[in-house]
Amino acid sequence: MPIEKQHIANNEIEIEIPIHLLANNPSIAIDSTGVKATVGDFKVSEEMVKHLKKAYLAAYAEAPSATDAVVDVELYNVTDGDVVTKVTYSGDSGYKESADIASTLKTLVGKILTGRINVTTASATSGATQVFRSIILRLVLGVA
Repeated sequence: MPIEKQHIANNEIEIEIPIHLLANNPSIAIDSTGVKATVGDFKVSEEMVKHLKKAYLAAYAEAPSATDAVVDVELYNVTDGDVVTKVTYSGDSGYKESADIASTLKTLVGKILTGRINVTTASATSGATQVFRSIILRLVLGVA
C-alpha cells in the first residue's frame, strides 16, 4: 500500500537546503573597520518560505592572524538597510550558527538579502587578516 499524504502528519518530513552565499575563500583585511565583502544577493520569495520551519545563518572562518579584531558575518536586508542576523568572530575561528530566524524570514518576502563580512573592531596589527571559508543560509522545510 503506497503512503499517501493523509497518512503523514504535517511537517513530519524535513528537507534541509543549504544556500551558499560565499563561493570563494577570501582573506579579509581585519586591520580597519567596515564592510569588507558583500556576497550572494537573493530575493526572498513566497515559495522560499512557504514550508519554512527553521532557518539559520552559518559561517566558517579560519584562525585570524591577530586576535584583537571583531568581525560580524551578517545576513543583511539590502532593501531596508537592516541586519537580519549575525554571527560574531572575536579573535576566534570555526563554525558558528545564528539562532533560528525562520519567523523573521517569513516577514521579508520580496526583500533583497545578502551575506556580508563586517569588521566592527579593527585589529591593532597592521596587515592582519582572516580567511572565511563559507557563509550559508540553512533552510529547513517541513513537507507532508
